Amino acid sequence: MKTLILALLAGLPSSPQTPPGMHREPAPEVQPLRQFSWRDPAVGYTFIGPPRWAGVVQAVPLQGAHGVRFVADGKTILTVRSSDDAQAEVREGSGAIALSRRDGRVLTAQVGDGAGPLALTPEEMASAIRWDGDAGGGAAER
Repeated sequence: MKTLILALLAGLPSSPQTPPGMHREPAPEVQPLRQFSWRDPAVGYTFIGPPRWAGVVQAVPLQGAHGVRFVADGKTILTVRSSDDAQAEVREGSGAIALSRRDGRVLTAQVGDGAGPLALTPEEMASAIRWDGDAGGGAAER
């Protein structure tokens, strides 16, 4: 009997085993959701880009105009301009997309040649603009 017990004890592992599903290392810390945003205080809106833009895309304000170029690796992904209705019609005629309108201001977007995988989907484009004072998460059409 002693031999049987000693044989059983010898077959057991010397270090305690972790039950299935348990890990010896602590779980990784929760990372906050990364988000890309750029605010234009002069016009009163914030552009919210997709999470894939965070840490990759830089905003370069346009000189002499209300607008911004979003750039990655030296290539323009998107240009957003703020103008009145008449200027927006001219831009729309040259391929720009009207993103949002508010109080006589129109935000238009021109997709850059370097957009590639960073290009916005139609859904992302539609929800990218948040005007100051709007409670919702979508673009305002006023």
